[in-house]
Formats: sequence, structure tokens, C-alpha cells
Amino acid sequence: MTKKGKHKKVGFREVILGSVFLNKEVMRWLPFVGMLVLMGLVMISNRFKGEKILRELVVVQEEVKELRSESSTIEAELMNMSRYSEILKSVNRKGLGLKQPTEPPVKIKIEE
Repeated sequence: MTKKGKHKKVGFREVILGSVFLNKEVMRWLPFVGMLVLMGLVMISNRFKGEKILRELVVVQEEVKELRSESSTIEAELMNMSRYSEILKSVNRKGLGLKQPTEPPVKIKIEE
């Protein structure tokens, strides 16, 4: 029997000491293992980036909710301020001296 067909087992000691890299069988698989490690690092990096984007998305969604509620509140206040009775109260409070007309408006006709 020849040694060509037999595989030597790699032990823990060879891995720790680094002598495993002297074995031709291990060196043949090294590019494949390197590619797997690189793909693993890319996947981990991609996951962290995705989680970061997801956290930012949640923050932005909360800000949008707050701004929508603030917009609704301001819109309601403006609608309240533009009511006729509120305008009269505001004019009286500021003492502008404006009076409510007692006569209805008159149409002005221009004949050509």
C-alpha cells in the first residue's frame, strides 16, 4: 500500500501550532475556506447595516406621527381662530375700534 491514498488526520495541536498549514491537503482547501470567511463577514456586515436602517426607519416613523398630530392640532386652532365670533372677540380685545356693520352690503353697478 502506498501513502498516496491515505489522509493524515489533523489534530488540535497542529492547528494551534500552525503546522497544519504545511499540509498540502489543507493548503488546497485554503482558498475555499477564505472565500467562506469573506462571505460570512459580508453577510454579518449586511445584517448590521440592515438593522441600523430599520432602527432609523422606526425613529423617522415616530417623528412623522408626532408631526401629523401637531399639524392636526394647529389646523384645528386656525379653524377656530377664523370663526366669525372669534374674530370679533380678537378685535374687541385689541381695541381696534372696528364696528360690525348694521346695514347689509350694497352691490355697485357700473353701466357702460
